[in-house]
Amino acid sequence: MAASPVPIARPDWSAVTGIAPKYFGPNAFPVPDMLDGRIPDQLKVEAAVDYFKGFLVEGATDITQDFFLGIHIPLFSKRASLSVWMPVVERWHYDAAIRTARRIGSADGDIGYDSGDAYFGVNIQVLEESTRRPGVTLRAITKSASGNNYGYARYYDAPGYYFDASAGKTLGAFRLAVSSGFLAWQTDNGRQNDAVMYGVQTAYTLRQWSVQASWGGYIGWEDYGDRPCTLKVRTAWRFDHIEPYMFFQQGLHDYPFTQYRLGAVYYL
Repeated sequence: MAASPVPIARPDWSAVTGIAPKYFGPNAFPVPDMLDGRIPDQLKVEAAVDYFKGFLVEGATDITQDFFLGIHIPLFSKRASLSVWMPVVERWHYDAAIRTARRIGSADGDIGYDSGDAYFGVNIQVLEESTRRPGVTLRAITKSASGNNYGYARYYDAPGYYFDASAGKTLGAFRLAVSSGFLAWQTDNGRQNDAVMYGVQTAYTLRQWSVQASWGGYIGWEDYGDRPCTLKVRTAWRFDHIEPYMFFQQGLHDYPFTQYRLGAVYYL
């Protein structure tokens, strides 16, 4: 009988685990999108489709496609809101070279479908922006352990969470923002991997059109595939209550994926 496929695992307090962004699918340990010192004061629903091309092994097949849903709900005041999002379903396809690089055991097939983890968060507007000071936000996010297929390195079956703060200031048509925080997830040897989050962002708005670029990631303490860094670019057009957008993400370190997204936000 073939061995059960299991990603790299070393249940030893003194050893690194490989339970990290570099060795899993693109939705298992993503680099969180940062806030820019503001939280939306409208109810909004977001839907998108994603295409990920992996490059952990040069020339290998590593493709992920998913359908993404998210919702942002204002709470008791414009200074607080709730956010929920998840990749509802994903289709993945990789070859033997990826299976070996991720240290997955023998498998019956390298094409499959999964549902992802759900993220739940509270956003707080600590300071509203004025002519003299930037806007400042805090948020707390927790991740479910609902993602499937740990054995195929698609998701890791354990919860996680992060806290971060962002500050941003509008200067004419431009907006500049920075963020920092703390992110953690459990590993398979009874420990927790703790990471420092960081990010910088710039945005430009011209009437109904906007474009923003951000660079950021997080730094885990194991230093074994757990220090992802990415560049993200998003451009959008706002038409009344509908905002279609295009999004691109390039992994720069420990996130071996290029992402393309087409989506739309509906404001209520």
